[in-house]
Amino acid sequence: MRSHLDELVAAVAVLAGHDGIDAARIAGLGNSEGTLHVLHYATNQQEVPFAGIVLAAPPGRPVGEVLLSQLALQAAQVPGGAEFMSEVKAAAARYEAGEPMNPDPRLSDSVKMVLASFESPGNLPLARELWSEDAADFLPEVEIPTLILIGRKDLQVDVTLDGTPLQRAAAGKDKITFAYPAHANHVFKGRCAPLPR
Repeated sequence: MRSHLDELVAAVAVLAGHDGIDAARIAGLGNSEGTLHVLHYATNQQEVPFAGIVLAAPPGRPVGEVLLSQLALQAAQVPGGAEFMSEVKAAAARYEAGEPMNPDPRLSDSVKMVLASFESPGNLPLARELWSEDAADFLPEVEIPTLILIGRKDLQVDVTLDGTPLQRAAAGKDKITFAYPAHANHVFKGRCAPLPR
């Protein structure tokens, strides 16, 4: 996570160095995994602190748990899904223990590809750190205006499973606001009602 934070620090410094930009009014915006990097920045001492942050689709559970729930949604739609999920959970447990996942070869190629992405040499060690990252862990430390958005059509993070722990973590923080757009998905695209003629 340190390399991503270093990149963000450098990017904000470049932005703050422009003549037309008020460095005291720079806000951070992150989506999904990006919310974790924004939170790392906002909850650590920075030369150019954020004036506020927007967290779009943040995970309110550890990333590994979010991934398992996404795969469980897929498993529920295929015959033998329960067996499929028990094998995925076994692979995840091995990974959490610091071992190779060694997914069952009977798993679908798409699922094996998702699991393999956490073990590819190019992604390590970030992927192992990311597996246990959880935005709810950071919210008690946030002292700046914060908007948290989770779309009600989001299939990656969930208004209840992620939103509820995030709201618990933000209890008593009057600078943190939550919004759950009704038709928004993970990247905040959604079908809007047609305008009246």
